[in-house]
Formats: sequence, structure tokens, C-alpha cells
Amino acid sequence: MALLEMIHFDLVITDLVMDRIDGIGGLKAAKEKNRETMVLILTGYGDMGSAIGALRLDADDYMLKPCEPDEMRIRVSRCFDRLEAARKLKL
Repeated sequence: MALLEMIHFDLVITDLVMDRIDGIGGLKAAKEKNRETMVLILTGYGDMGSAIGALRLDADDYMLKPCEPDEMRIRVSRCFDRLEAARKLKL
């Protein structure tokens, strides 16, 4: 979390369940720092409630683990495409 305060990130990839902070806390912190930061949540818990909750809190994508490297690349690429499109609209 300290890194989110010091450095601007275009994309944050976080796990939903971690020891010190959960992914929802990371999502909230990233979006509070910069609404444009894209957040991709990973989880090994395929619970629809957590997916809906993350998306309602403005997660940009949500993936179940284990995930295939190609699928991860596609999702990351989509996040950057949406970020670029949003930045162009601001101009």
C-alpha cells in the first residue's frame, strides 16, 4: 500500500485474499489515489458475490486463478486499451 502512495501505477494486479490487506482494500486505495488506475483482481475463490462486489467498487477486471498466461496477457492488454481510450477522450 505504501507504494501506491509514492508511485503512480497505470495498472494494479492484486489478489483478492492476502495476509495483510485484501484485494478490495487494494482496489479502494488505488482508486482513491488515482481514478484512472486500472485494477485487475485475481482470486482462487470463485464466488460470484466477491466478483460482483469488486466490479461494483470499480475493479476493471476480475480473473479466477489459476489463469492461463495468454488469458492474463489479453486481460492486461484490454485494461491498457481502455486506459488509452479514456485518456484520449480527455484531450
